[in-house]
Amino acid sequence: MKRTIAAIALLSTLVLSASAAHVPEGVITENRDGRQLIIKTYTLSPEEDPAGLIQEPFDLDGFHYEHMETVKEDQSFRDSKQHTETVTLETSTKNLSDILAQLPPTKEYAQDGYAGVLTLDHTTLNTVASGYTSQRYTISDTRQYTDLDRNDPAYVPTTVVKNGTTLSLTNITWSTTGTGLYGDTLLPTSYTATATYSAAGSRQVATGYVTTANYTGEITAEGVRSVRYTVTYLGEPISASEPDPIMESRPSILPWVILGVSLLAMAGGGVAAFIFLRPNAVIYAMNAKGVAYKRLGAQRVTARKPRLDFTRLREYPAAEAGVELNKQMAQKLAGRLITIQLYDGTRTHLVEWTDGMDSYWFAVRDEEETERNEVQIT
Repeated sequence: MKRTIAAIALLSTLVLSASAAHVPEGVITENRDGRQLIIKTYTLSPEEDPAGLIQEPFDLDGFHYEHMETVKEDQSFRDSKQHTETVTLETSTKNLSDILAQLPPTKEYAQDGYAGVLTLDHTTLNTVASGYTSQRYTISDTRQYTDLDRNDPAYVPTTVVKNGTTLSLTNITWSTTGTGLYGDTLLPTSYTATATYSAAGSRQVATGYVTTANYTGEITAEGVRSVRYTVTYLGEPISASEPDPIMESRPSILPWVILGVSLLAMAGGGVAAFIFLRPNAVIYAMNAKGVAYKRLGAQRVTARKPRLDFTRLREYPAAEAGVELNKQMAQKLAGRLITIQLYDGTRTHLVEWTDGMDSYWFAVRDEEETERNEVQIT
């Protein structure tokens, strides 16, 4: 009996060695051109080492399997999109030609895995003052007053208005424009006054200018997003001289079954029925987040013919269902298939038990999701 238990433990370790680190996306068992194959598919990141995907030789359902080949397929991607980048330029002038001289026609873009060349969009140029300061200046004007009979400042206005600003008189110059004889003396008869007016003014002038402009173009990101590995194992029938440890273990259990039946008979038929017929698999309804929220029923799974029948539940799961196997049965079924009967057909699931679990959970999904993970047995 100890040898049988050791053989089962060794087989479980071999089957689960690879899946402990990487869980396969799909497992298919098929007979192709007379060859018995198990094909497992994994998706890894480009940085991950695929060496841990390959299992040591193992025995399963009467066949001895060894690694045959691993096929690598890069899952490449290429993504392009339009991108606009705004640049800011400070200048001392708002002259367009001076500004364009400081803006390159194109600029390189390389960020977040994307790269490309962006081109200046001239229609987006916008120049505004970065600030203002007060600047003082003088407003001046000159006026002439002619045909004056004498050079009297009273003839000259003390203020004038220019463009809405009042200017004050600051200077007068006189010139003689006509003369006449009075006796023997030549005297001035008319004068022209040239008057100068001025006033102080102030205005706001820009201290500098800020120009914004857009560069636009197509940027592209490409590379390897993930790597898909297809690992194939070739199986050979186990000869009679080398019986499958699992198959060999069945006869050795008989003495223990007899002993167990005897003990149960002594304890009473009710206890026997409880031990042998009690459910070891609980079926739950799952929500969209994969969380069990309702118990639909419980059924018993046997190691000889692992099978569940959802059509016998008091309530059929509306969408995804979850199954919880107890620890003892999950250990017995490690590396084996369990069949689930549904209204629209059957599903199969490969039990991948890992030591340390309190129980084993797996999901039964709808038709489209199940087809990718369904295990086909020839």
